[in-house]
Amino acid sequence: MKFLKNILLFAAVMGFASSCDSDIDTLQIATPEKFVAPVINNCNDVIVNLDNVKAETVVFSWSKADFGLPVQVLYSLYLTDGTNNALVGTTSNTQLAVSKSDVNGAVINGLGVAANATASVKAFVTAEVNGTDKYEALTSNSSNSFNVTTFEAPLGVLYLCGEFNGSWDIDNAPVFYETTGGSNIYKCMVDFSKAADGDDATRSYFKVVAQQNWSGDNWGYNALKPSWTCPEQKDSNLSLPFSEGSIFELTVNRALMTIDKNAIGNTLGLIGTFNNWGGDEFFTYDYKSSTWKTAPVALSADDKVKIRVNSDWGTNWGDAGSVSTAITGGVELKTGGGDIPVGVSGTFVVTLHANRTPYVLEFVAQ
Repeated sequence: MKFLKNILLFAAVMGFASSCDSDIDTLQIATPEKFVAPVINNCNDVIVNLDNVKAETVVFSWSKADFGLPVQVLYSLYLTDGTNNALVGTTSNTQLAVSKSDVNGAVINGLGVAANATASVKAFVTAEVNGTDKYEALTSNSSNSFNVTTFEAPLGVLYLCGEFNGSWDIDNAPVFYETTGGSNIYKCMVDFSKAADGDDATRSYFKVVAQQNWSGDNWGYNALKPSWTCPEQKDSNLSLPFSEGSIFELTVNRALMTIDKNAIGNTLGLIGTFNNWGGDEFFTYDYKSSTWKTAPVALSADDKVKIRVNSDWGTNWGDAGSVSTAITGGVELKTGGGDIPVGVSGTFVVTLHANRTPYVLEFVAQ
């Protein structure tokens, strides 16, 4: 009899456990029609100027999204002009303090507003369950319209340091500039070839740094999100695959902390009437001056030149029709631009400044 009672007790316990397992298994997030989107609060006008661009912030806030369970929610804040949307930042909180520099950059770069101009914009947020794409993001209402007055800030600078520049020569890390003042977007074209194989002969490792020393900010793939896959590495260094070439254009977005690459090729060459458009005078990347240089070449005043990649016309740069205000005597370039007039006879080291936007070509007399 006692044995039978034990059997019955065991069966009851197992049945209860099974019932509990079933309840846990069926516990799930609320159905989408019951989700509650966040509601963004009204915003005030924002004026960005020299005095506040670095020191002041703008606080955006909204109500909490509800997915039916206490899940972790990722909020993304956007500014919009009704046609274009510009991502300003992300957070797991229901407010975000954004520097006026980042607001300025989002409006100029993301919405296409000119510097020193005023634009009417709105803000909104999206909310998504962090760590899964199973559910569509919830979108808040749009805020009231408010004005943002932009500012043409002095060009910011960043630096690159890695295996390509004298094996991590931080004291001579090459500099590159913002595309426009206050945009928070930085672009450059660099040869990432390296003298030694290092840890991996198939890749070139590097970091983006805020200064020419290691005592301040420096970012690898754990802080600056790359648009391509970087293999794990003990120092979290970014890396570029030589299978795509050695020359890359990089774009860094300081506001969103992202980095994108564009594989260019393996060589840059100068071609023109001086060699009957029949060959290339190759450029060498000089990381200490952050420029590309040819060997001294004799040119006449009526010569015309262009720059091309891999001795082919698939990618080339020519005259954009403007004289550079940043490099004295330089010519601004654009992709597929016209023939570049030399203008003066002599022997020159032809120098490409590909660390600024637009690229600039300079004829340095010898």
